[in-house]
Formats: sequence, C-alpha cells, structure tokens
Amino acid sequence: MSVKFQEPLKFVRNTYQLLPFRFSLLESGRYFLSTDYGEWMCVEPEQLNALTKKEKIEDEALWYELKAKHMVCDHADENQIALLASRYRTKKAFLESFSQLHIFVLTVRCNNSCVYCQASRKSCQSDQARYDMSPAVMEKSIELFLSMPSDKLTLEFQGGESTLNMPLIRQAVALVNATNTEKDIQFVVCTNLCDLNDDDLEFLIEHQFSISTSLDGPQELHDSNRRYGNTGAWSALVATLEKIKQHNAFDRVSALMTTTRQSLDMPHEIIDEYVTHGFRSIFIRELNPYGFAHKYFHKIGYSTDQFLAFYEKCLDYIIHLNRQGITFRESYASLIMKKLMTPWATGFVDLQSPCGSGFGVTLYNYDGNIYPSDESRMMAEMGDQHFKMGNIFENSRKELFFGPVMQELAAAGVNDCLPVCSDCAFAPYCGADPIRRYQVTGSVYGHPGKDDFCLKNRGIIAMVIKKFTEGEDETRRLLMQWGMK
Repeated sequence: MSVKFQEPLKFVRNTYQLLPFRFSLLESGRYFLSTDYGEWMCVEPEQLNALTKKEKIEDEALWYELKAKHMVCDHADENQIALLASRYRTKKAFLESFSQLHIFVLTVRCNNSCVYCQASRKSCQSDQARYDMSPAVMEKSIELFLSMPSDKLTLEFQGGESTLNMPLIRQAVALVNATNTEKDIQFVVCTNLCDLNDDDLEFLIEHQFSISTSLDGPQELHDSNRRYGNTGAWSALVATLEKIKQHNAFDRVSALMTTTRQSLDMPHEIIDEYVTHGFRSIFIRELNPYGFAHKYFHKIGYSTDQFLAFYEKCLDYIIHLNRQGITFRESYASLIMKKLMTPWATGFVDLQSPCGSGFGVTLYNYDGNIYPSDESRMMAEMGDQHFKMGNIFENSRKELFFGPVMQELAAAGVNDCLPVCSDCAFAPYCGADPIRRYQVTGSVYGHPGKDDFCLKNRGIIAMVIKKFTEGEDETRRLLMQWGMK
C-alpha cells in the first residue's frame, strides 16, 4: 500500500500553547522575541499580534521557527519542560563556580594623573605604609582566594599603579605557586606600563601574566587624558609595548580605552591607533561615575545618546576595516554576539544576571577591607562604604559571602525579577548593576528602563541585533565569527 505525505500546512495547528517569551520593539518597527533559555527571533507586528491571540499561523516557516525555538508547542509535556530547564541551567551554570575573578588592590598610589581616574589615586610619593597592601594582608587574602570552590580562578593585581608594589606581586605569585596544588590560576596585572623595568617585565612574561593596559587613542588624545610626570603617558606606554613585542609576548596584552568628551570626534583615529600598534580588538568603554570621573564629569562627560552615536561610528568603521582585510573586533559587541549565538556565559560580569558584583568578583583592598567589585571599592574611597563586605582579619568566609551586602546584591542583582527588566526581551543578554545604580540614583534598584546603565546596554544590544539581522551577508558573517570566539 502506497503512503502519500500530506501537505506541510496540514501540520500547522489551529490550537497551540504559548511558552514563556518576552518581546520588545526594535527601531525598524519589528519585534525582538527572546526566551529565558537563550532563543530569540525577530517578527513583524502583525505576526506577533496573531501569535499573542493564538491565531492560526499561516506562514509555515514562521511556525516551525517558533516551535524550534520553543516559543510555542502543540502541548507541553514533562520531556519538553525538562529540556528547557536544562537549557536554563546551562545559561546560569556560572553560578556553580561562584566568584572566579579576585582583584587585589596592591596600592592606590599611581604615577599617572588621569582626568577620569575612578580609583581616587594618591601620588606615587605618598606614604607607602598607609596606601600599599602589606604582606600580612596579602597572605591572608591569598588564603581566602584559594578556598574558593571553582577549579579555575583569576588573580588580578590592580592599583593605583599595581607595579609600584611589584615586590608584593612577586611574593603573591610565589605564595600561590607554593600552596596551590589543585586549581588552574590565571595571573593578570593591570598597569599603565609607564614605569616597568626590564626585570619586572621579564618576571611577568615568565609567569605568563595577562597584561591589561590603557590606550585612549592617538598621542594627543592619550596625553590629554593621562599625564605621566611632566609629560603625557603615551610615549612611555608605547616604548614598553615595543619591549613586549621583542619578547614575543604581545598576544598577552589587551588594552582598554575610556571615552571622554574629546574622544567623541575621533572614532576613526582611535581605532587606527589600535591597529597601528598591532592590537586585534578594542573595548569601547564609557565613563563610570566614580572618583575623579564623577567630580569632573561636567568637563569630560557626555550623554548616553552621544556615547551610543560614538560607539556606532566605531563599530561601523571596524566592520569597514574587516572588509578591507584587517582583522579587528570590538569586544563588547563580541560578548553580546556570544550571548546571542551560544548557550554559554561570557564571563563578563557587567552582562551577567545575577550580577557579577560579589557573585563573579571579589575585591581585596590594600587595607584588608573586602568589596564585591572594583566600583564599590571606588565608592568607599569617596567616603561611602555601603558595600563593604567586611575585613579579611575580622570576618569569616560565611560572614563575608552570606552577609547583608551579598543579600542586598542578590535581591537587586537579578534582572529577571526587576521591574521593567523582567518584561524586556533584551534581559537575557543584559545584566544588572546595583552598585552603579546606587551611586547614580541612591537605590540599588535604580530606575530600570530609564537609567544610563539600562539605556546604554539596551542601545548597544539593539544596535548589534540590527546589524546582524539587517546587515549585508559579509557583516552577518563577521558578527557571527565574533560571537564564536
């Protein structure tokens, strides 16, 4: 007996169930749909209207995409619920490892004078006994650091200028290597690279440090933002970068740029500066409202709309360079693409829910106080210790990580539960930042949907989605590559 297949439309059901999804309007007039477990798609207004009314979906391709992305089903059963639960667990798997990035602020002394300094630096001639971390604080902090549950940990040395306390870096590395028997430890040093002697540089390379530095753009811009002695910091930075290249270790260097008002008119020049020095990526970073950046914002600041316009000019130029055969990417857009295209967490704490503060980061200050992030430590330097978790000598691990600060962050740091955020289709690709919101608004809950954190992230995520869904094939291919790295 012969069997004849039915027409595909026969499989389109008149009745179906909606599974949980969010939707947000895009600039194009289409709607962005997303689920908690990472699936997403774009639909026309009339398609969304029909879907929400549970009308028959006539478009066969749309119906099967909705089913494949688990936004609709013929009938929900235990197997499907188990599958979606598994996907959700994968998205939140980073919580199992708890805090993996541990920042040691070795000193708040610095040899640079930056117009946007967030750390409330002290001059390098300031009292070392007062402003440098002591060996006793370091040793006790290393003990707590190695007690963390994750098999992979990052130990990041910061300042001020961290290398002004280089002997303590050497002691910390020796102590970790002598006492650690189980964990994979990655060392990172944040440094302006302006005053690093050859012996110290060779030590960092020998111990496979990742080096994070700052490059704001061409010499004129960098020197305007960052002073070193009686001159700008650009020449000293570039000289050290050349030494690192001679050691064949440049692949271990990454650079951040901080956007000031002067940067807004120089998007191409900034990108070209990075390309000239051999960098393969750039992180376009806005000003944060801490330290001197907060104090002088009226001189160097700008609106969120201005920053988004600048960011898009940078992104468009980077895409143009790639089409010319120059391999280069923007790191923030790459993180968003990874969240859009894969089920894995990025490890970037600003795009994480629950928030990265405390749950992904622990900071050990030079004075022994412990904070859930670098930003909360900066607030303490400005006189507000609201987010101080405790002290390395005075509090137990349980008191530090289950105390009132972490309880507050847990309540305000999950965007699934925040008003406005809970209904936003961009939420699975965004994060929460209770500390920044507290600094700006006085509340850890802030004003979701209206505050700068939300407007910036929503603007960039929507921008990346637009370029991926509406761009030319070459642009789509490039963004896809970024998301898979």
